[in-house]
Amino acid sequence: MNPLFLIPVAVIIAGVVFMIIMNKKHQTAKSEINLDSERAKYNQYKQELLAQDFSKLAQWMQGKRIDAFTSASVPQSTANKIQELATDGLKNVALSAIGLKLQRVETECFWALSGSDLHFFSTDTVGDLEEHIVFDNFRLENARLQYGGILKSQLGVYAKSSEEYLPKTHVITFEMGGRSSLSLEIHDRLHYRVDPEDMLNLRKQLRTRTKNHVVGEKLVEILQERFPNLKQS
Repeated sequence: MNPLFLIPVAVIIAGVVFMIIMNKKHQTAKSEINLDSERAKYNQYKQELLAQDFSKLAQWMQGKRIDAFTSASVPQSTANKIQELATDGLKNVALSAIGLKLQRVETECFWALSGSDLHFFSTDTVGDLEEHIVFDNFRLENARLQYGGILKSQLGVYAKSSEEYLPKTHVITFEMGGRSSLSLEIHDRLHYRVDPEDMLNLRKQLRTRTKNHVVGEKLVEILQERFPNLKQS
C-alpha cells in the first residue's frame, strides 16, 4: 500500500477526533452556565460591556444615561423602501443613507434606550458612527412591536446546531405619517465576534455570549414596561 494514501486518512481521523473532543468541551462549558442566575447580574454586565467591548456606544450617547442597549438591523424590505420616506422630525437624508449603506454591506447597528428616547446607531465598515437617529416618546407611543424570529440575514451561514447562538429579533414599526411606516429589528443579544485568540477557549466564548445575551435581551423588557402599547397580545 502506498504510504501517501495514509496521509489523508490520518488527517480525516484526526479531524473527527478533534471535533469529538471540542464538542465534549463545549457541552461541559455550556453546562456550567445557568442563564437564569446570570440574568441577576444584568447591571454588572451592562457596565462592563459599556466600559469595554461597547465603549463607543457610551461615547456616542454623549453623557446621556443608557438604561439598556443591544444590537439592531434593518429588515431587507425596509432597506429597499427606506429612501422613499419623507417624515417630520427625522432626517430623510439620514434614513436614505442607512438604506443605501445596508444595501451595499451589512454593518453593525445598535439600539440604546435612554429614558423615553430610543436611539438608533448605524456604523460604517470600520465601526465608526455613521448615523444617529432618535425616536422620541411620541414615536414610541405610536409604535408596534412583534416577534420576528431568528435574524434572517444570518440563516444559512451557521450549522443547525449553532442556531441557539443566533440572535432572535423583535420588529419595531414606527408610524411615519400618512401611509408610511419604518420597521427596524431589535436583537435579543449583542453581536459577538470571536477573537481569533479565543477560538479554542470555549469557556471564554460561552461566558461572553452569555453576558451579551443577558444585556441585549433586557432592552425589549424595559421598553415594554415603559410603553405598554409595545406589549404583544
